[in-house]
Amino acid sequence: MRAHGVVCSDALRLDAAEPLGVHVRAVATLREGDLLATIPRGACLTPRTTAAAGAIEAAELGGCLALAVAVMYERARGAESPWDAYLQLLPDRECVPLVWPADEAERLLAGTELDKIVKQDRGFLCEDWKECIEPLISSGGLDVHPDDFSLDKYFSAKTLVSSRSFQIDSYHGFGMVPLADLFNHKTDGEHVHFTSTCDDSDSEDHNEQSDASADEQSTIENPTNSPSGSRIDDEDLEMPPAGQKPRRGSIPSV
Repeated sequence: MRAHGVVCSDALRLDAAEPLGVHVRAVATLREGDLLATIPRGACLTPRTTAAAGAIEAAELGGCLALAVAVMYERARGAESPWDAYLQLLPDRECVPLVWPADEAERLLAGTELDKIVKQDRGFLCEDWKECIEPLISSGGLDVHPDDFSLDKYFSAKTLVSSRSFQIDSYHGFGMVPLADLFNHKTDGEHVHFTSTCDDSDSEDHNEQSDASADEQSTIENPTNSPSGSRIDDEDLEMPPAGQKPRRGSIPSV
């Protein structure tokens, strides 16, 4: 985080312990409006910041599909990737029903609405891989081993994207945001906002004008007095409170 310009409040402590893995704790009383972290956009892994940006743009990929490609590509680069240390802290995949063994999913989900949804999602992802990822590999646009972009690796990347990514802005789209993805958002209240310091909604030309430099920053802060769902200075990208539909993909979890 320090190497990438991420500034974290002294009120937070990062821990790594089983079974929680890497997690964040508050070590001091936090007040509404306290700034918890400042995260440069350049520190976020997005379809724009990845070394695969050119190939992603040429293939006209977007949304969470583009981010999944970025995650797979940077994982394949290993130590050459600026996000190598961050990616090593992430699990290989999140344990959501989408990637449960078929017999386990059948046994545990049989008779539930989720059973049908999971099967549909699996079908959609297989179609995405066949129509978008496989041609990208065969085109030679990415210098990677085909195994690094296998269907299984795609499923794994999608589980991470669905559970950890944020909508950053219209230039970057969805991105993996170090530190921000550690905050607990499955509670009975909204505890933090993901807030952009500049908003692109006022300009239709932002996509062409933005340089997406690391000087443009995003912040994680405690909720202000603004009600949940409102926008502070019309720039907030909020972590959704419990009971509201997340803005980060559709892979179901239980």
